[in-house]
Amino acid sequence: MIRLAWAVLLVLLMARPAVGEPWPLPRSEVVTIAAPELGRSYSYVVVLPPGYETSPETRYPALYVTDAPQSVALIAGMMTRLAAGGRGLEPAILIGLGYAEGDTGQYSRRRDYTPTPHGDIDAVSDMPGRRVAYGEAEPYRRHLETVALPALEARFRIDPARRIYLGHSYGGLFGTHVLLTKPEMFARYILISPSLWYDRRLMLARERGYASRNRDLPARALFLVGGLETIPDPDPEPFGDALNAMVEDQEAFVTALKGRGYPSLEVDSRVLDGEDHGSVYVPAVRMGLEWALPGTGRPPRLPCPADQPNCRYPKWGRADRATAG
Repeated sequence: MIRLAWAVLLVLLMARPAVGEPWPLPRSEVVTIAAPELGRSYSYVVVLPPGYETSPETRYPALYVTDAPQSVALIAGMMTRLAAGGRGLEPAILIGLGYAEGDTGQYSRRRDYTPTPHGDIDAVSDMPGRRVAYGEAEPYRRHLETVALPALEARFRIDPARRIYLGHSYGGLFGTHVLLTKPEMFARYILISPSLWYDRRLMLARERGYASRNRDLPARALFLVGGLETIPDPDPEPFGDALNAMVEDQEAFVTALKGRGYPSLEVDSRVLDGEDHGSVYVPAVRMGLEWALPGTGRPPRLPCPADQPNCRYPKWGRADRATAG
């Protein structure tokens, strides 16, 4: 019996993976792309859909998500689960936008996702010897537009007419910056709890500036925020209570966009009851995926306002796919 027990233990030990052994996602790889204008490089986590290798003629929509280390594994799993159910989620290439190599995630996202240097003056750097940096959203956007996206689309079978952007918090702020700077850079925007409070609600002012110069905004955007991301009578000072009035900021921003009458803009918003800034991410991602990648199964079951009985979400149909090539 003793010998048998030792034999069983030995088999179990041999079957265990080595300590610290990585567990990569299926069909995934990491691509590093230099950003010459910025003087640094970025990593991109690419997850290919099932059937990619056996369908060499197929070009896929691409879902670009911010904060790759925290988001890619979660979203890849959600895409698999949703596609396996009756919802028929359309296959897509998932691309996680990684942080600058050599930078911490906090340092990189503060700098790259914010539109002006007017960040929190009390913020403490988590990189010894380097001051906190803000305000490089535009050069980072140009890097994506002119370097990273073309390189990824040359390497993988991505349909450039069907790019989808997904960002949360500062990532949502950056997506709003792109929407008001080069809206056609992505076909769809999923903006979750965007930090519209940043720099004294700068994006609301920029929206007015965009409207004064443009007659159209060619994009589809879905804004989502947690119902608990609100506060009555917020302190208007930057980084005071105002940063918690995200429900109000989203409502003001979306209302302004809808009031412009842009012929090519489709925009909607949802407040997810009972969710806070952290917990809203998972249900909002699910809603965003079903909105942006509806397949041939059941239509997306997204909540609609009670006073809008005819509410439905726009989606890519056969005509859109034919137009997109």
